[in-house]
Amino acid sequence: MRSSSHDEGASCPCKRMSVLSLSMCSVDKIVAGQDPVKPCRRTLPPDERKRQIVDAVRHVVAEHGVPNTTVSRVAEAAGVAQGTLYLYFRNRTEMLLAALDSIWTEMQGVVEIPGETNELERLRKGGLKHNELMTTELGGFAVPWVEFIAAPAGMGLRGAVGETQRRAFRKLREIVESGKANGQIRADVDSDQLAWEWLMLAWAENIACLVGLTEFFEERRSEPLRSMILDDAAPEGGCRA
Repeated sequence: MRSSSHDEGASCPCKRMSVLSLSMCSVDKIVAGQDPVKPCRRTLPPDERKRQIVDAVRHVVAEHGVPNTTVSRVAEAAGVAQGTLYLYFRNRTEMLLAALDSIWTEMQGVVEIPGETNELERLRKGGLKHNELMTTELGGFAVPWVEFIAAPAGMGLRGAVGETQRRAFRKLREIVESGKANGQIRADVDSDQLAWEWLMLAWAENIACLVGLTEFFEERRSEPLRSMILDDAAPEGGCRA
């Protein structure tokens, strides 16, 4: 029986079978009057393969930390050859920066609340969404994000990590400013302060997620303080939790 080589990450009826077991599978089908199984080849589209690699980087960072996120570990986690990584990234630093950028994308998603037009409520619902995210695998982006923050200065990522945090702060500040302009947040509220307080609570939840304090998320321990902060920003007669 002629067999074609598998592309890494391929999926077929006899996935991960040895050559012998694949042969026996084919023999059984022939005996049963069915066509024998033929090894299949599946090549992922470039964008999908790149996402697969970035996801692998994030999982390795979460498990081993940034310094120990080696090319070999990333390749193993992604199910590809090391050479395949270099078709998409020039070096390990580019892989890490791509993972960091994907974390930023998820950060933005926390405060993207479809259909919500009240900015104060968007901050309130975004806080609940972040709390719920912490109960998922790796806290969504939380565990790899904290590992990036903890990376030694010698890794050369401090600037990129700091800019990611500034982008998150600016995003929150824009929401506050929009709420003030629309009368949903008190006009005299310090936009920087409110954005920073919301962000600090999210940071605390990220750290708690890293060390496995899931019971605090299940009990929503951050909510009384978050509600106090946001209620204080509500206009007179506005919506309070």
